[in-house]
Amino acid sequence: MPAVYEQFGVRFLYPENWEVLDEETDDWPRTVTLQSRETGFWTLQVYPPNQDARKAVLAVVESIREVYPDLEVLPAKETIADAEAKGVDIAFFYLDLLVEAKIRCVKTPAGVFLWHYQAESRELDTVEPVFRAIATSLLQTQVPIH
Repeated sequence: MPAVYEQFGVRFLYPENWEVLDEETDDWPRTVTLQSRETGFWTLQVYPPNQDARKAVLAVVESIREVYPDLEVLPAKETIADAEAKGVDIAFFYLDLLVEAKIRCVKTPAGVFLWHYQAESRELDTVEPVFRAIATSLLQTQVPIH
């Protein structure tokens, strides 16, 4: 049975055996991170509706680049719950492991939703459908702006 996260005007479902880690509910962006039982995590950042989505994505990329300077970054977009989510796909090495990350952003009347997920490449095949389901459950309660 999935757990329900409901804070700062967002609601989504997530696996009940995952841990809710960091929450920032006072300042912008509002943030929550879910940790899988393995290496994967999913982070949501909620910005005010007037936030520049592209700048938000670039800020996350730069924060990752500070730790892992040799990032491979490719533009990406996909449709999730009838919304066009724009962002980037990222790959980098940590020790001897290839880590893959995806950052996606969608504007809604409630705010700009940016989610970032990543996992070691061998785990990503298994956990990515779960990450997408979390994002789908988030967007199904919102009305995206096209």
